[in-house]
Amino acid sequence: MLPVCMICLLAFSLLFSSCNSDSGKTAAGPALNLDSVKATIDASNKEYGACFATGDSVKFAGFYTADACINPPNMPRMCGTQAIMAFFNGGVKMGIHNIKLTVEEVMGSGDAVAEIGKYDLLGDKDVSMDKGKYIVVWKQVEGKWKMHRDEWNSDNPCPPPPPAEKK
Repeated sequence: MLPVCMICLLAFSLLFSSCNSDSGKTAAGPALNLDSVKATIDASNKEYGACFATGDSVKFAGFYTADACINPPNMPRMCGTQAIMAFFNGGVKMGIHNIKLTVEEVMGSGDAVAEIGKYDLLGDKDVSMDKGKYIVVWKQVEGKWKMHRDEWNSDNPCPPPPPAEKK
């Protein structure tokens, strides 16, 4: 009886240890190199901001996934390529010529990462029109990182309310 118990115990311990072995891989494949992803995002951000100088709404929207949503301050959420292109065209009409994005942090794993950073909207002669912070969720689509969710807000104080009407 004892040898059968020993064999069962040995088989159980081998099975348990093989299930918990660390081979350095995850179910999704090798670990994500966040430094490499950050470098890719930095390069993408430079091209993204420069789209305003050329007025290229199609290229601008191409940095986003097809089902992306942006969450601009003081506006409703806007989703999809057409909405993002319309938002871009509104920015061009406002006089935006470039956006300088500074990545402060990238975190995540698998096919999604979050980018946290600062922005500076630039107008004529690179004069700052607005500064603030943002969070972007990036999603890997067909091997390429694209923005999937984008939200930002200004560091500038809100404008004062209009004066009350006298009666």
